[in-house]
Amino acid sequence: VQLKFSAIEEARGGLTIPAQGIDGHWIVKLPSLAFAAVPENEFSMLTLARMSGVEVPDFRLVDIDAIGNLPEAAKALRGQVLAVRRFDRRGGDRQGGGKTHMEDFAQVFGVYPDKKYGKASYRNIAAVLGAEGRDADIAEFIRRLTFNMLIGNADAHLKNWSLIYPDQRRAALAPAYDLVSTIAYIPDDKAALTVSRSKRFADFSADELAHLAAKAMLPEKLVLDSARETVEKFREAWQAEKTNLPLPSSAAQAIDAHLRRVPIA
Repeated sequence: VQLKFSAIEEARGGLTIPAQGIDGHWIVKLPSLAFAAVPENEFSMLTLARMSGVEVPDFRLVDIDAIGNLPEAAKALRGQVLAVRRFDRRGGDRQGGGKTHMEDFAQVFGVYPDKKYGKASYRNIAAVLGAEGRDADIAEFIRRLTFNMLIGNADAHLKNWSLIYPDQRRAALAPAYDLVSTIAYIPDDKAALTVSRSKRFADFSADELAHLAAKAMLPEKLVLDSARETVEKFREAWQAEKTNLPLPSSAAQAIDAHLRRVPIA
């Protein structure tokens, strides 16, 4: 859980928290008191996700001192803030626009937030996308699922996947958000949700994805090709960028060790 605020982009390019704390076109996520460099971790994972073919919103790291109108309690924090452009807003802060309807998968399945880890699976999400979305949504879902498994994100629960309605009528998979390598902080051998038969990272294989495809009635070739392409792009990006990203060396080492345990990698 991270402390975060809605922010408005000012004319000179800075970010400020609105007086009422609503209606901004950016989300700013503050440093954690419990874990080191969480904004830097998420910035790094978003960078790698984009390089791996995953759809992500605009994002950047900002010094916390550059955020205007922060509450007094937050001003005691030090370090950098992750700023992510909201994809459920239309137009810019100074151009008005409006809201684009979206709903997370806890809402889709009628699950209360405190049940976000146990009432549905990635296979259930895939089945909804197969019924309501397009092949592009299925491919994007598989890319994102594979990416989360590769980085060791054990917190991709139902509220971290959403549908968005760009034309106010037809559902599409919303861009990725809350991509953090949680194993850099908390050792874990399981994902937040069951894939098809298992939630263990060590069971995430082509066979597990083929089982998901069959049960969710998705094209197996599309599923497996999307996963393999993601693995190839991720490994290329990881080897090229892991020493350039603002990621603590301990986090990079945790991801390297984790990759050796994930069969599809």
